[in-house]
Amino acid sequence: MSSGNSRKSTRSKPAYKKGTEKPDTKDPSSKPPAVPTDTIRIANELNHQTYFIGGVKVHFPFKPYPSQLGMMNHMIKALSQSKNTMIESPTGSGKSLALLCAALAWQRDFSEKNKKRLAMVRQIIRKYVVGGASVPFLPNSNKDKVDADIGKDDPDVLGSGDVKSDLIVKPEPGARKSGIENLFETVACMLPDASATNKDTSLDTKDSKKDTGSSHLDCNSGSDSDSDFISKKPVEQTRTSQDSQKTDSSKTAEQKDSKDSSIEYQLTFAYLKLSSTVNYIIQASEISIPAGLTEKDIDVLKDFKDNNYAQSTPRIYFGSRTHKQVSQLVEELRGKSAYRMQTAVLGSRAQTCTNYNALNSGAIDEECRYLVDENKCGPYRQYHRLSSHSRLRPGGNLEIWDIEDIVGLGKSIFACSYFAARDLAATADLVFCPYNYILDPGVREAAGIDLRDNIVILDEGHNVENAAREAGSIEITDQQLGILVSECQMLSRDGHLPSTHQFVGTFAEGLANWLQDGSDEYDYQDFDSLTAVWPKRGASVQNLFDRLLITQAFITRLDFVYSELEDFAKQQRADKEEFRVNELISFQRNGKGNQEEDNDDESSGGHRSKYNSLSPGCMRVIGGLLRVLKQMASPNEPFYRDYRIAKIRRKNTAAANKTSSNNKRKRTNVAVLSVPDHINILAFWAMNPGVIFSEISSLTRSVILTSGTLSPLNSYASELQMPFSSTLEANHVIDPSRFAAMSIEYGPSGTLLEAKYQTINMLDFQDDIGRALCSIAASCPDGMLVFAPSYSLLSKLFARWGTTGIFDTLDSFKRIYIEPQGGPKDEFETLLKSYREGLEKDRVPGKSLPQGSIMFAVYRGKVSEGIDFSDYFCRTVVNIGIPYPAFKDVKVTLKREYNDSRASLEFMHELATPDNNMLSGSLWYEIQAFRAINQALGRCLRHKNDWGAVIMLESRFSNAWNVCKLSKWIRNYMRSFRTFDDAMSELDVFYKTRIAEDEAAAAAASLSSSLDSTTAVNTPVPISEKIFKSEDPDTEKISDD
Repeated sequence: MSSGNSRKSTRSKPAYKKGTEKPDTKDPSSKPPAVPTDTIRIANELNHQTYFIGGVKVHFPFKPYPSQLGMMNHMIKALSQSKNTMIESPTGSGKSLALLCAALAWQRDFSEKNKKRLAMVRQIIRKYVVGGASVPFLPNSNKDKVDADIGKDDPDVLGSGDVKSDLIVKPEPGARKSGIENLFETVACMLPDASATNKDTSLDTKDSKKDTGSSHLDCNSGSDSDSDFISKKPVEQTRTSQDSQKTDSSKTAEQKDSKDSSIEYQLTFAYLKLSSTVNYIIQASEISIPAGLTEKDIDVLKDFKDNNYAQSTPRIYFGSRTHKQVSQLVEELRGKSAYRMQTAVLGSRAQTCTNYNALNSGAIDEECRYLVDENKCGPYRQYHRLSSHSRLRPGGNLEIWDIEDIVGLGKSIFACSYFAARDLAATADLVFCPYNYILDPGVREAAGIDLRDNIVILDEGHNVENAAREAGSIEITDQQLGILVSECQMLSRDGHLPSTHQFVGTFAEGLANWLQDGSDEYDYQDFDSLTAVWPKRGASVQNLFDRLLITQAFITRLDFVYSELEDFAKQQRADKEEFRVNELISFQRNGKGNQEEDNDDESSGGHRSKYNSLSPGCMRVIGGLLRVLKQMASPNEPFYRDYRIAKIRRKNTAAANKTSSNNKRKRTNVAVLSVPDHINILAFWAMNPGVIFSEISSLTRSVILTSGTLSPLNSYASELQMPFSSTLEANHVIDPSRFAAMSIEYGPSGTLLEAKYQTINMLDFQDDIGRALCSIAASCPDGMLVFAPSYSLLSKLFARWGTTGIFDTLDSFKRIYIEPQGGPKDEFETLLKSYREGLEKDRVPGKSLPQGSIMFAVYRGKVSEGIDFSDYFCRTVVNIGIPYPAFKDVKVTLKREYNDSRASLEFMHELATPDNNMLSGSLWYEIQAFRAINQALGRCLRHKNDWGAVIMLESRFSNAWNVCKLSKWIRNYMRSFRTFDDAMSELDVFYKTRIAEDEAAAAAASLSSSLDSTTAVNTPVPISEKIFKSEDPDTEKISDD
């Protein structure tokens, strides 16, 4: 009996593999599992080690590499000091895990310290008030002003600490209450009584002692046995004496209550305006330490001030370039880190929608808005069930979740994962998202991302400069303006804010007419577009605004009108919701809906028949225009000179397929317009990414910019217009002997390998590039990647090699794959899968000679960004040329001119500083090229035991000036070879050495496995272990034989 109980108690629970979900056997509305109350917890069941880094306890799953220790120390220091920093760490060095653990360790440490700090600050303020000092923020006659000011300085006055017991105000009985007193009374109703919270506060005065002593007689407090100790007098005299004692006692109590109430009243305002109170006391201490306080108290207040008066723990927004990279971050956190906290992942409707009709509408954003507004989306009505689901809450098995997790769970309970994700993000400690959600102001607002006093980490940040300029720009077509005009006319006719919609419609119509007017002279001509740009010689931005009747007064009114339209749309949605609620109540009471109201609604163009406000797409057009116009309202605006306005006439590629184009727009307020042969576009292009980052920097506590390829680092502070207090270039974790880095000046036939515009059309150059690749492919095992500056160059090479036989020779050494230009995502995924499967089949034991594969791709393409080609998937990366941006591209030309003008302006006015020293146009142009090269180089060497070669078939890398622009991990080991034969001799030795090491390691592993198997067969199994394993259905059973 006892042995049976023992076996039962020691049986292990069923295990679930990573990436699979535990069956949901509980009701979705069940309470979340009981977990510790800490915001960020440590999962002790996971293996991890503890390190103290920068004064913070960090839990890490294994012994960190030196580069990881450096990254964590660097990051914790920046977060502690509220500074911005850049960290470059090579791909494969464990960067993501180190960043996650360091950030969460600091966040956990800050939360614990902040609770103590906040409690100490409140105690110091109480001592300050009890000591007789007054708070300078008490209302006098003008209480309305105080009512309006409450919360300005301290929007999170309650914070994360326990301030509730101090927020108590006792108004005079019968007194007329002001708005602020009603607020305090409401708060007080939810809080414990002041008498229970202030027993520890004593006022050592004579009056208080005397009052306490004279109030000991109370006819209601004595028992019957006490009557013998009271002198017996006539009844009337006794009553008079008792009444006198009551009066004295009552006066004393009233005086004490009045004084206590005054203290609590002052403390209420002191806590509500916490930062102002702290500042006031610090300033007062500069003259003399206030009564009741010490220098140590003042130091605590100063520390609180240095931490930005933080009353809540900063949230971390962790952004990466793509959703796939976000998924990798989530898996790192869930699978390797011991930290557990409330997380959220933000995604688009296309990724998270669980409504089949909306998903297949072709215009999911518009369809979603329509279904939600019309109460026709069942999953939307259930999204709170999903966001409060026990599996997603602290302690649940999906506490750390990815988009696939929440979508799967949402489908299982018929709930909307899009709105549930946003609901969870509002209270999460850590929010993952693509970084355009953070950079784009419109997307940021729509997603509910609040950056104020929070932390932003941008991983894979080598693209943020371009991404920020795109986020700060806007392009609007004449078709969009036409739809806006039609909607405004319709709403105005129906009597919905007629003057407001007429104002917006007139403005949009004027812009559309100007775009379609061909009288302007175009400055740039391409094969499919014409572009005119302002400012230009003889025509400033102000000249253009004068033509379009855009003035400061107009922009001010447009700002007001946009707010009015937003409020109106919100009110329309609220009215619809109220209508639905009333209809439900009517149905519950009468057994049917309010048919009369329904008919009125249909006849008046109300809630169901059509829209009463502008569509979301039109609101985005107005909001985007307003945002850039406010930046350019006057020369006094900080970014007035940082925009270029373009008028573009472009061939419409969708004109050939008008039917499919028309089918894509399902929900608009007007009929779909015909598809024209040309599209006219109004563009506001931001030349300065600081337009975006200046706001982000001013709002956040810290911005951490990280990537494997940030070099050259010194350009970011200049381009982003944001100070970085420190930078770190971490070393690679791979032993330098395990990778070869070389540049080659001349090809096998002696042709100079310089892929410039003038040389790439030379047949000798094309032939020698082909011969070099054949030689490398013949020597290199497994996978090989080749990067070229453009698809046009690849086409020229393949055409030439097809006629000379080089292509067939190359194909005999390795299977050839070519990255598709554009096309659907599935096409590239299929190609990548075929490439990997071919290499995996080559690894089949007993195969005599693995053929391997070679993939041709372009810099900045799909292959070069974020794809892991570890181990045999890539043993060699070959780079051809230097991928400078298209020289004649309009945006590139304008950006170069802009940087040159800004750099000369700063030089003339001596405005340049280490933080804002603008790059020249040519230097910016070069940096774009070398960032693309560094990103391509990171496709191989993905972990400590990996190995591979990096080969530059480009003579310009014999120049140290170009080598120094490469990432630190490679530039220190780059070797330059003049002849191809010398380079191949070194490369052959490298490959043979590494292959021999791999074969020896494989043989040793095979022998070890064989010995382990023999030991397992010959070693007797204890009876207890046999019993345990035979009773456990989730472990392998061992027979008694």
